[in-house]
Amino acid sequence: MTKKNSLSRRKFISNAAVIGAAGTFSVGNFAVLFSSEANNAGAKSDFDSNPDPVLAPADTFWFIPATHWEGAVFKTREQYLEMGLPHILTALRLLNDYPNYRFTLDQVCYVKPFLERYPEEAVAFRQFVKEGRLHIVGAIISMFDANIPCGESMVRHMLYGKTYYRENLGVDVNVGWALDTFGHCAQMPQLLKLAGYDSYWFQRGVPNNEIPSEWLWEGIDGTQIAAFYLPRGYGLLGRTPDKIDEFVASVKKRFDSLNPWSYGNDRVGIDSLDVEDANESVPVMVAEFEKLSNKPFNLRLAGPSDFVNVVNKRTDRIVLKGELNPIFQGSYSSRIELKQKLRKVERLLTTAEKLGALGNLLGRTTTEEKVWSAWEPSLFNQAHDLMAGVMTDHVYEDTILTYDFSTRTGIELVEDRLDYLSTQVDTTGEGIPLVVFNSLGWKRDDVVETIVGFKKGGIVDIQVVDQSNKIIPVEILEATRFRGGGIKSAKIIFIAKEIPAMGLAVYRVISLTSASVLNAGSESSDGIMENEHFKISLDLSTGAITSLALKSNNWEVLDNAGNVVVHQYDGGDLWELYENLKGGSNINMTRKQPVPVINVDQFSTEYRGERGTVHRGPVYSEYKLGPHRYCADGAISFVVRTYAGLNRIDIKTRIENNEKFVRYQVMFPTTIKNGQIVHEIPFGSIERPNGIEFPAQNWADYGDGSKGLAILNIGLPGNLTSDSTMMVSLMRSARIASYGYGGGYERGMSSDTGLMLGANLEFDYALVPHEGDWRKAEIYKHGLEFNNPLLCRKAGIHSGKLPKTWGLLEVSNPNVVISSLKPGKDETTIFRVYEASGRATQGVKIKSKARILTANEANLIEDPGAKMKVAMDTLQFDLKPFEIKTFKLKLQKL
Repeated sequence: MTKKNSLSRRKFISNAAVIGAAGTFSVGNFAVLFSSEANNAGAKSDFDSNPDPVLAPADTFWFIPATHWEGAVFKTREQYLEMGLPHILTALRLLNDYPNYRFTLDQVCYVKPFLERYPEEAVAFRQFVKEGRLHIVGAIISMFDANIPCGESMVRHMLYGKTYYRENLGVDVNVGWALDTFGHCAQMPQLLKLAGYDSYWFQRGVPNNEIPSEWLWEGIDGTQIAAFYLPRGYGLLGRTPDKIDEFVASVKKRFDSLNPWSYGNDRVGIDSLDVEDANESVPVMVAEFEKLSNKPFNLRLAGPSDFVNVVNKRTDRIVLKGELNPIFQGSYSSRIELKQKLRKVERLLTTAEKLGALGNLLGRTTTEEKVWSAWEPSLFNQAHDLMAGVMTDHVYEDTILTYDFSTRTGIELVEDRLDYLSTQVDTTGEGIPLVVFNSLGWKRDDVVETIVGFKKGGIVDIQVVDQSNKIIPVEILEATRFRGGGIKSAKIIFIAKEIPAMGLAVYRVISLTSASVLNAGSESSDGIMENEHFKISLDLSTGAITSLALKSNNWEVLDNAGNVVVHQYDGGDLWELYENLKGGSNINMTRKQPVPVINVDQFSTEYRGERGTVHRGPVYSEYKLGPHRYCADGAISFVVRTYAGLNRIDIKTRIENNEKFVRYQVMFPTTIKNGQIVHEIPFGSIERPNGIEFPAQNWADYGDGSKGLAILNIGLPGNLTSDSTMMVSLMRSARIASYGYGGGYERGMSSDTGLMLGANLEFDYALVPHEGDWRKAEIYKHGLEFNNPLLCRKAGIHSGKLPKTWGLLEVSNPNVVISSLKPGKDETTIFRVYEASGRATQGVKIKSKARILTANEANLIEDPGAKMKVAMDTLQFDLKPFEIKTFKLKLQKL
């Protein structure tokens, strides 16, 4: 049996302390557990003394021919198809000519166009799949970034991808394929298993260079999946020679290069270079190799599942628990507007799905073809390179156009479906009806902005009446007026309260011929903003928050000025902070970023503008500053806003950049010492180490258990806390600096738009100071609320099926989040929940206002599973920490 050198293996153990009998130790932000399978099976320990590897006749090198499809990065989607679709023709010819040949394909964005453009080859293609010689893996739209897109985007990849391959190729893919993805969130094991995968292949993100090539990866909920780590990359067997002597020497050298990571008799290598044609000499060379009497090992052409089946028989795999991050930290803020556009599209499309499901229940037949037409380009744009923003200029421009298409389509869908919903609501009463819709799964208070108009003159003010006929405060943000001074149209703002989960409430706008004292506001120059929850002091000339006091415990949150934007020189490229790309990087980054230093870095507090003023009103208070000069020919502006009754401080910062090779972060020095750093990830959260930037979803929290500060964001994934100072990366100025020609990258290609010269970008983030830890403060709700504002639709006056206040679902536990509600096949309704606090929860109840006819638990592909008992239109179930559950319901029409 071939084994790893025992000295190297002892070194692997010595990098961390073994804790307890369970065999667990930590490496950075990653836990390693030694599996007890070997002991249970009475197997010989892999840690027994053994000399350097001695090849045994039983050794086998599994050779997987494939091609790594880039989707788009140096060439556009269409240009890569023109370049790469003929490669599939080559593979089909080799499959036809050589019975021993195998080939592997993955992404739907590659396979689907081939079948559409070469229908004459579709029969042969499907036959090779049926024979098990053309292996289909991945089953996702594109090889997506596994950190930045939201969890529901990842589910859509698997749902649409696996469904396409089932329906068009008759194959249910079970091999996860993320060869080039830049790190992997700790919920991937659960997501993969829930979608029917049993293995996951990748090359990036392990905590150190001692991790073996095959192991079991455990996610934050406890789910395990077989991990196939490629320490020598996904092109290990690329470009092998076409002469047998050279071929043997080359393949043996590549086999031996895996010595430090291979623990069994079998090793695997992939020939999957970037957008390269199949190597036509491979089937001949492998056949000749196998005829050799003195061959150093067996060499077998295979697909990934062949190797999975062999490795699954092992009883000695270690278990690693945690995330595979961070990788290429510069990509978290390179071309930041791509991340911002993604969040907007995700919000629009998941909201459109929710409204579509409600429309179906109300009797409207809603088809999802148009939703899919917007999802597909967005999912394609989540390909690891595109999501990272590391593309050339013309690809960037193409990506922006497709995001804009998805955005326009999403807006049209939401408006159309919200219009229909509004027609089904009882809006009778005086004034202009406003239907306020809450797309989230809990009752909430939040801000509403909308525009109303009046045809009659003499209107001086307005009032808003809630569903209980109570007059509530409202303010006019902007107004146009008739010649006599009366209001013609007005943009108004008010706080809507207790809007039901997945539901609505009707408010009414009534015109007044005299000013309302209830709505009166004032302007101030003292730099103070406060509401029931906190008091803020501002430097009116710089936009810095000089004090933030939480009233409930009299806690001063800030140790020094916060909301300070820091400008640093950053000589890195689009992938890396401060340095150029190391293309083969597979070990996660551990370099720590110190707190920026004034006079070394440029702080926004060094640049003073004309003093801003503070508006104080019954609905909101707001501070505005700028724009004014910032750094070399740049500009900066701030808007800080608080709302009556809401424990959230919204900040909108705008930066104009005119410099090359710089980065901008905003920082908040806190008074918390030695706190816990927790970031949201898809469908959960994870603790992270001090000083290292990681990708976060909607929020990052820093607290000591008794108090904390959360920073919410919209499309700003780069987050870290260094020595009690919280930082969010806003943007970078970078370009491709050094990259080898190949894979579509050619001499003369430009990526200079990544320098962001002349860019004028807006960044949205918010602060939530709180008592207790992030769980008690329910920060996961705050993050979703900030990213999913209440929707408001003006309606006609009419009766309707739905009362003035109505919600579809009621959830019993605050830590249970509904992440999706959407139409399913055969007039079913799909909804998904997850446990958000990391605590097991028993007896969760979800009550539906629509009668539940049948209920099944389902997987992520929406296949029905176990039938669920329903009592009084209520589902009851248990959730493990961070567990995801999907349900498929048949609901009676409302």
